[in-house]
Amino acid sequence: MGNSRWDDITDRLKHTFSMKRTRITMYIAAVLWVAVATQMVMNRVFKEEIQITEAFIKSDTEEMKSSLELVAEYKTGTLSEDSKKDIIYNLSDAIGLMIDDDITVQEETGRSELSFYKQAKKATTEIKVVSMEQEVDAAVEIKHYIIVRLSILDGIQSIDKYKKLLENDLDELGVQSKQVILKFEGNREGNLTTLQKQEIAKLLVNELQGEIALEYDEGDLYTVYAYTGMLNEYITSLGNKINIQIAITYNELTNKTKITLATPILNESW
Repeated sequence: MGNSRWDDITDRLKHTFSMKRTRITMYIAAVLWVAVATQMVMNRVFKEEIQITEAFIKSDTEEMKSSLELVAEYKTGTLSEDSKKDIIYNLSDAIGLMIDDDITVQEETGRSELSFYKQAKKATTEIKVVSMEQEVDAAVEIKHYIIVRLSILDGIQSIDKYKKLLENDLDELGVQSKQVILKFEGNREGNLTTLQKQEIAKLLVNELQGEIALEYDEGDLYTVYAYTGMLNEYITSLGNKINIQIAITYNELTNKTKITLATPILNESW
């Protein structure tokens, strides 16, 4: 009788500890899964920020330069000149730029622009607030846009830091939407062959784990459009997703071939 009671107590204790162990195991597993998921998200953000820079470094070019152009849609309606200046000061502070000159004001019918431009030895910066009258539903509204252009010679890795600082600052300002274009440029001596251009383009696309969507060879201008799932933003052209553009051009005067990598796409002539 005593042995039976003792066995019953022992079985209950085993069951209790077994359930407790199971709960602990499940808790630890849940914590680990959260940690893994968090790391996966952080890895993706990390890759998006630096993978493009690392890929371009492997292009083995000289005179490297990185740049970004950020265009954001701000508020609609009345915005005082002081408020526009505050935006420029805010963004300049975010990237550690000292405004040591007057902010330029330009006005014309239906449009005004406040801007600050600074050129240093290895960097140029331009910050603008552009206000434009636009007709919406038979009424005229004033829309405000924030534009930032930043170019850096050498040390191209730092462009990722400035991109993040500017995006965070714009989020705090409450912008409605924004687009950021990253661009990297470098030179190689001489006029590259078609095969060399193709190899460079393939290297850059592969480094970004992408696939080529469109390819054009016009002699002095070789262009590739590609898509990678590593980047969230993309455009659609001829039914293809595109968020990588590579342009390779030859300059007879300098006898150099310029290699340009941009995401999601270049918005200027090259």
